[in-house]
Amino acid sequence: MHPDIRLSTWKPEFKDAFFRLNQAWIEAAGYALEPVDLAVLSDPDTHILAPGGSILAASEQGQVIGVVALRPAGERCFELTKMAVDIPWRGRGIGRQLMLAALQEARQLGARRVVLYSNTGTSGPAVQLYRKLGFREIQLEQGIYKRADIKMELLLDTLPVQKTSRSRLPDTDLNHLSFGETVSDHMLIADYIDGAWQNARIQPFGNLEMPPNMLALHYGQLVWEGMKAFRLADGRVSVFRIPKHAERLNRSLRRMAMPPVPEEFFEDCIRSLVSVDADWTPSAPGTSLYIRPLVYATDARFGVKISETYRMVVFTGPVPMYYPTPLKVKVEERFTRAAKGGVGAAKCAGNYGGALYPSQLAREAGFDQVLWTDGSSDLYLEESGTMNLMFVIDGVVVTPPLSDTILEGITRDSILLLARQLGYRTEERRISAHELVAAHARGILQEGFGAGTAAVTAPFELIGVGEQDLWLPEAGAGSFSVKVRALLQEIRTGLRPDEYGWNTVVD
Repeated sequence: MHPDIRLSTWKPEFKDAFFRLNQAWIEAAGYALEPVDLAVLSDPDTHILAPGGSILAASEQGQVIGVVALRPAGERCFELTKMAVDIPWRGRGIGRQLMLAALQEARQLGARRVVLYSNTGTSGPAVQLYRKLGFREIQLEQGIYKRADIKMELLLDTLPVQKTSRSRLPDTDLNHLSFGETVSDHMLIADYIDGAWQNARIQPFGNLEMPPNMLALHYGQLVWEGMKAFRLADGRVSVFRIPKHAERLNRSLRRMAMPPVPEEFFEDCIRSLVSVDADWTPSAPGTSLYIRPLVYATDARFGVKISETYRMVVFTGPVPMYYPTPLKVKVEERFTRAAKGGVGAAKCAGNYGGALYPSQLAREAGFDQVLWTDGSSDLYLEESGTMNLMFVIDGVVVTPPLSDTILEGITRDSILLLARQLGYRTEERRISAHELVAAHARGILQEGFGAGTAAVTAPFELIGVGEQDLWLPEAGAGSFSVKVRALLQEIRTGLRPDEYGWNTVVD
């Protein structure tokens, strides 16, 4: 969300905006205000607040730009209603953030159920969002809203938190970190049982118990994600692009015949855990709180089958920059990371295990990482170690197109969007190592770098192609990889407006 936008609970001065914004969207959709609308909007104190409900507003520089209400609708049940966003702010994630904030507010009010009414003809995208967040259609009774043709509900679970008896944070120097060695105090665990994700809870970080015949240990049903939270300039903590990570996690899970995690449930888990361990988020330039969700099969048997039960574990840890210096990389001509039709587009554990040996050989030869190819004599490039791959050739940002052998990177997607802000032309196309050699000979291979959650951008100083060494210009302040990293960091730390709605503030 835009850093200047603030979410707040009801204030009497919001009343005019509450009426105006809702009247505008209802009438724009071709409907007249119904009696229930007029009652709720004209007298929210009586019809929403007095019975125990709540109203939230999104404001920008004191101007209300969006509203949403929770109206009591039975025992431990609230109706999510009267959500409206001012026209200039639509399509920028404001409605989604209001909705998530309302669901969190419902939990704090003790709700176990949230219902809503909508119209699929005029609110199609909104209905799709509701479904992604875990709402399910239920029977629509008559007489509530004439314009409604659908009713949905979401069952809420509050996350129990067992705090550690002694935090390790006072003994941790957040200014001197090694990537992947330090973990925060707590972890989240949730289980998939009887066809549903349930029993999410936060507890002190510790070892997991698992039987030796657990399916994940034998047949590789294990998927993970890599995410980051950042310390904002104003001291709060924000998680970067939660919905995009949820989408990728679920694509990986489906490919591995594992059950997807509802987006709202996933976001609630991430927000809750990061909020508990927010103090572990470092503030030094280039640092962040790394978030690792993993999902694995838990059926205890050693016959080959798709598991019926699963566990999701999420833990966090403060990290520095992944690659502090430019890399020497080698085009891999013998081994491949993934095969067409395989699981290269899934973030599953086996992809990384299979990459370790070729990477070890590259390091023994004096390189830091490998550049994976498609295995053909054309040497079409695909990824860089565990990162997506990008080049600047004659002023154009070039990256291999997504396929079933390439993992879709959230950092890659972000960089392509930001490149246009910086005035660069982008191309998603096949690029071979032979083209790199030719471009280098012509003096137009300006940059090469890896892009990923851990590294953000990792510039190359040397690309080895067979017996040829392609030395690249030093990545300086004017280099694209340096400029786009700085721009991305400014967005993630609140120093620049978040125009794409990428940040989710949790603390």
